[in-house]
Amino acid sequence: MKKFLLSASALVAAVSPSFANAAIVYNNGAPNTNGGNETVAWIQAEDFKFATNTAVTGAGVYLAGFGGIGTWDGQFQYTIFGDAGGSPGAALQSGSAAITPINTGGAWCCGDNAYLFAFNLASTFNAAAGSTYWLGIHAGAPTNFNRDEIYWVTTAPNGTLAGNESFGGTLNNWASNGAEHAFYLEGARLPGIPEPAAWAMMLAGFGLVGAAMRRREKVAVTFA
Repeated sequence: MKKFLLSASALVAAVSPSFANAAIVYNNGAPNTNGGNETVAWIQAEDFKFATNTAVTGAGVYLAGFGGIGTWDGQFQYTIFGDAGGSPGAALQSGSAAITPINTGGAWCCGDNAYLFAFNLASTFNAAAGSTYWLGIHAGAPTNFNRDEIYWVTTAPNGTLAGNESFGGTLNNWASNGAEHAFYLEGARLPGIPEPAAWAMMLAGFGLVGAAMRRREKVAVTFA
């Protein structure tokens, strides 16, 4: 009989979820024609929260401009913040994203259409159940805080906190922008994570199975 060996890495892989087919796990609403908030001179942020532990792997935001997005400089930054009393708090993850805008065909209030800016996070963000986080976006180069007239498109009020904005990206001057904005998050719901004692019991159980199989291999069987 072949020996059955399970390494620690294989054990983790066996009980970890796969994110190969990420699904939308949070939807703040579809874009509408009511307006938007400029997201080059300002960093704009929207809150999100999950009922269960969730791994976030990507996002999509809807942006527009007067007559199109021709003034966009081609760069895009995102940050996930913790919550500080109803405003963005400490930065928990940030990165630059490669974006190929997709024209949704949906008219915006002020010329042309809303564009989908979809991107992957630099690494999976594990959001704890019941905790409030903020997705912040800056549709420009890290040093570009000119008013390039690129707007995060609004969505209908949905009962969550209104968006916040930081002029010049200083992150110390957050104020409500008074609107909700269209975006979604992709990822996967996480199963309950075993407590340390449970992990120990699982590992001990695998050890007992391995030992039993080794003993079976040592049993000599003869036939008359």
